[in-house]
Formats: sequence, structure tokens, C-alpha cells
Amino acid sequence: MTSNLDKDPVCGMTVERESARARDLHSRHADTDYYFCGKGCKLDFDEDPERYLDPDYVPSM
Repeated sequence: MTSNLDKDPVCGMTVERESARARDLHSRHADTDYYFCGKGCKLDFDEDPERYLDPDYVPSM
């Protein structure tokens, strides 16, 4: 990924960091910033971040 892009940990979509931050679609967990494509993914992540950070989790849209 380029420095301005990140992957939504919930659905796997590519997300532009500044756009996500401007729309309040980012969260910080364990000193790491995560960016989301939409509010639903952010809410899911905020509810159970460990589920989406588990190495066995496969993002799906």
C-alpha cells in the first residue's frame, strides 16, 4: 500500500487515510490507527477489535 492508503481490517477494502479521518472513520487500538470504508465497519471493529486483528480472520465485504 502507498503511504496514503490503508486496508479496512473488517472488509478488506482499500481506504484513503485522510478521507477516512475527515469522515471520522478511524479508530486507535493498541497504539495503532485503523481506517474504515464506512460507519458499519468502524462500529464492528470498535465493538470487538481483537476479532478483526486475529491473524486467522479473513476480511469480507
